[in-house]
Amino acid sequence: MHAIHNVALPSVVRGTGPGLVLVHGAGATSESTYGPLVSGLAAGYGVVAPDYSRLPTDAAVDIDALADWHVEAALRAGCERFAMIGHSLGSMIATRAAVRHPDRVTALVLTSAFARAPASTRLKLRVWRDLLDGDRVLLARFLMSLMLSDRYLDAMTEEQLDGFAELIALTVSPGSAEQLELVLRLDVRADLAKVRVPTLVIATSDDRLVPAAMCDELIDHLSAAVSAALPCGHLPALECPQEWQRLIGDFLAAVVADGAAR
Repeated sequence: MHAIHNVALPSVVRGTGPGLVLVHGAGATSESTYGPLVSGLAAGYGVVAPDYSRLPTDAAVDIDALADWHVEAALRAGCERFAMIGHSLGSMIATRAAVRHPDRVTALVLTSAFARAPASTRLKLRVWRDLLDGDRVLLARFLMSLMLSDRYLDAMTEEQLDGFAELIALTVSPGSAEQLELVLRLDVRADLAKVRVPTLVIATSDDRLVPAAMCDELIDHLSAAVSAALPCGHLPALECPQEWQRLIGDFLAAVVADGAAR
């Protein structure tokens, strides 16, 4: 195995302004996690969206390496200091990056976040992992039932549900198994008290993968955190992208304004 620090994978780099690094979650890509938000955020920020789903299969996938790699991707894009947005596993990576690189990370936005996956989430992740080697359409249907709210699913026809499942089946991340294993063993609870930057924790209230209550643990242990909630499942970019972008934009604008006032 080799470390990922010297692996320069393609990253989406858009916009100018304060740096903003987007960190996706397990089994996902930057596009599937943040796609609708990138252009809007790039109107006011220099957005860097790395995609660790494309890491070589023999790369050492651990949270320290992933945290460092996202920081290095930002530096390669010309961002010396930057805020980080993390979704799901990406929230854990962003949190670790803030602890390891306090001179670089200026703020955090953590969505569908947790410090350690609860038992209910770990059980679902094991089923997800075990389905990777089988029928991909079956896996896709399972993921849809897990990731999306009843409100979103009920708005689809049967034909649309089947078509969406077939699309997801074709786009399963090649690094999913390794990333899911990382989530299963990861625990960043000790990191929370070490975070010294303003943090927004966004719960997804209809999330069947990560209970919204998991965000309470983060709020209780982060020294400078505020909370918000989105009425959606695990994938806010699909269900409520405009509301998600508004929460992010308002928070980061307040952080910038507060910094300018000091």
